[in-house]
Amino acid sequence: MEGRCASLTKTALLAGEGLLPVAIAQSLALRGTPPTVIALGNTNPLLESLAERVLPVPRISMDGILRLIEREGCKQVILAGAVPKRWIFGGGPVDPETLAWIRTLPSRDDHALLGSIVALFQSRGLEVVPYRLLIPEALAPEGTIAGREPTEEEREEILYGIGIARRLVPLSFGQSLVVRAGAVVAVEAMEGTDEMIARAGRIFPGGTVVKMMRPDQDERFDVPTVGPQTLECMAQAGLACLAVEAGRTVILDRERFGQLAKEHSISVTGFLP
Repeated sequence: MEGRCASLTKTALLAGEGLLPVAIAQSLALRGTPPTVIALGNTNPLLESLAERVLPVPRISMDGILRLIEREGCKQVILAGAVPKRWIFGGGPVDPETLAWIRTLPSRDDHALLGSIVALFQSRGLEVVPYRLLIPEALAPEGTIAGREPTEEEREEILYGIGIARRLVPLSFGQSLVVRAGAVVAVEAMEGTDEMIARAGRIFPGGTVVKMMRPDQDERFDVPTVGPQTLECMAQAGLACLAVEAGRTVILDRERFGQLAKEHSISVTGFLP
């Protein structure tokens, strides 16, 4: 894996929303191999200064994206950033041919859908590269990461939440959940982590957010990610403890993340499942 990261040359970064594509583009730029960014949706403007070039895709077409990658001479692809899942059901900027292809898939959960996209890229001779080891400094360590130490009650909630998450993540949902006092308050599905946190706050303020990766997760996509926005959402929802899987969760903008954890008195802990 280390060698593969070191050998990156002409790379297309298929970028969705958020800070993750920025962190990856920055790592590639520091290696002297700035990516060609194919921008899906509202990508971060910081990408402009880190990329070889940014190519906006106002309407998502898998065939069009493949032709764009090939036209740019890219041989490797990285998938990173958020793209609204609701787009695959229509109503979003996705062309009819791509929607029709998606509907032929036997399953459209994140693992199956993104796995099918990876397979499609590979069928055209492209290598889809895992990005986790491009940003090792962003991986969550074990133990207290930011903010305060968890209380005894929160430690119990973390253990309870890990036990529930272990059962859910193999089913391709529940990468994040909120637990409180031995009960599940909310489970992440299509809405994403931030909206799940907001929903949990409306149901029952307080509790612990637990986030982990499925054991057989393909690390070329959908690696669990948290950042400053996660903590802002937690503070607004009245949640004060976040537990993430150590070594397999990306923490974005670590400095700001630490400041917010302290400011909101949120406990952030890394665990090994």
